[in-house]
Amino acid sequence: MCTDRQQGTTLVELVMAIAVAGVLLVGLMTAYSSIVGRSSDPMVRTQSVSLAESYLEEALLKPFHDPGGSVCPAPPGGNRENFNNVCDYHNYSAASITLPNGAAVSGLNGYSVAITVTNIAAGELGAIPTSCALKVTVNITSPLNEVVSLIGYRTDYESNPACS
Repeated sequence: MCTDRQQGTTLVELVMAIAVAGVLLVGLMTAYSSIVGRSSDPMVRTQSVSLAESYLEEALLKPFHDPGGSVCPAPPGGNRENFNNVCDYHNYSAASITLPNGAAVSGLNGYSVAITVTNIAAGELGAIPTSCALKVTVNITSPLNEVVSLIGYRTDYESNPACS
């Protein structure tokens, strides 16, 4: 008869350890996949903000008045390279991001832009008259269907002494 006590694990203990390890692994992988799945969201959001800033800057750097003298004539249509004042951007929209000459920008598929230009509301900018400032709103829709909106103001400080 063997009086030495044998040491080791039983088959039941081994199966239980494998089951517990499997459950832990499933939990870790679920948490990991949800984190990795959202890891590109900040990049897409940052890209949307950068695009909105670019379009807003492009519009705000244009003259307040049309070279023909009219404040807000009908937009010229066509490519943005034909836009010669802030109001030309009113109701501009594009299903893809393009350069001012209309050429598509590679790598920005799924982004779209919409721009509106309106007169400011009375009192919106304090004592500035409504005829002296335009409100430019740029909306960028990302491939994740998130909308980033930036608002900027363009005043007529160049040609109208009442606005200075």
